[in-house]
Amino acid sequence: MQPGERLLVRGGSAGVGVVAVQLGRALGAHVTALAGARNLDFVGDLGTHEAYDYAITRPADLPRFDVVMDTVGTEHPAYRRLLTPSGRMVTIAFDVDRAAASLSYIAASTMYGRRRVCSFSGRPTHRLLADLTRYVEAGAVRPVVDTVFPLEKIAKAHRALEAGGVRGKIIVRIV
Repeated sequence: MQPGERLLVRGGSAGVGVVAVQLGRALGAHVTALAGARNLDFVGDLGTHEAYDYAITRPADLPRFDVVMDTVGTEHPAYRRLLTPSGRMVTIAFDVDRAAASLSYIAASTMYGRRRVCSFSGRPTHRLLADLTRYVEAGAVRPVVDTVFPLEKIAKAHRALEAGGVRGKIIVRIV
């Protein structure tokens, strides 16, 4: 990200989205987030310039973005169309109801067209982790924990994730 670029974070109030919003702001981006209605003030407090209720906001209602960070995994084509000509989209999720089509779309976008969709590798470099550490130490990125569950309540933790509306991360205490 470059200062002044426009960033859209889908799932701005969930675990990865919370960090994406804060990092975008720390990097000087103009940050927009999609979140549930009850979490709009929350993502605003994290640093968004605009926040929209995902339940009533259609992709066509949104402006163009230089970067789309997708933590939801649905409607890839609609959100890809929001990219500027040199824009890029990063996704950490795919549509579980249409897995083959979703994954094929992501793969094809890396070969065709200027506005590419990249999937997160899950193997961050030492340099990226060091950068993130500096942002945390400076207070620009703060971890947000929704709930801590003991290991014996892991099923309840999973149900909370499935229900949605989580703010930040759910932690399962193993010890």
